[in-house]
Amino acid sequence: MNTFYARQKSLFTVEEHARLKAATVLIAGLGGLGSFVAEGLCRAGVGGLILLDHDRVSLPDLNRQILYHRDDVGRFKAQVAKERLLLVRDDLWVEAWVQRLRPKFAIPSRVSVVVDALDNWESRFILAERAERSGKFLVHAGLSGYYGQITTIAPDSLSLSEVFAGAQEDPHPEAYFPICAVLGGLMVEEVLKIICKREGTLSGRLLLVDLRSYEFELVPIAK
Repeated sequence: MNTFYARQKSLFTVEEHARLKAATVLIAGLGGLGSFVAEGLCRAGVGGLILLDHDRVSLPDLNRQILYHRDDVGRFKAQVAKERLLLVRDDLWVEAWVQRLRPKFAIPSRVSVVVDALDNWESRFILAERAERSGKFLVHAGLSGYYGQITTIAPDSLSLSEVFAGAQEDPHPEAYFPICAVLGGLMVEEVLKIICKREGTLSGRLLLVDLRSYEFELVPIAK
């Protein structure tokens, strides 16, 4: 076992480590959530990442988006993220896609899991529809202030647009480090469970997170 993974060796079987190395994850959105997910999956041993984001780093991002520094302001997030992650692992296969999410977006067949770390419902629903068409699991999370939610949409389950029908857009949600860290970490764990084919994923369940009161509530999603 590579010494890079020595501290997690007992947490995964040899077969699970092999599954992680063979997996490719598409991360859409590289902001507060996507930054944590990308770094977490890289450090956990996922073999390939596709990083999708059209945006550039701005100063207000730096309070929570851990992949970026002041010198990165003005640069494309996907490109900076790729550079940072390759400094962590030189065996990581990673592509930076600087583009907007379009309705005809095609998810590559090599992708094992799709991560929705986007910041608006229109783009989230497009991504979820494309993931469903491709037969991919979608791990979704969203946040505002102290609160957030996370779930997994399986190819044969209710769609994201059905689960969040009537969701209202918040054009400028409050976001800071703690909620991004908590939800980002949960998203990483969820992706690892799916890749390793472990039980106990959030498929069919919605986890609500309230950092103000430290309450975590699991809500079943009726099919």
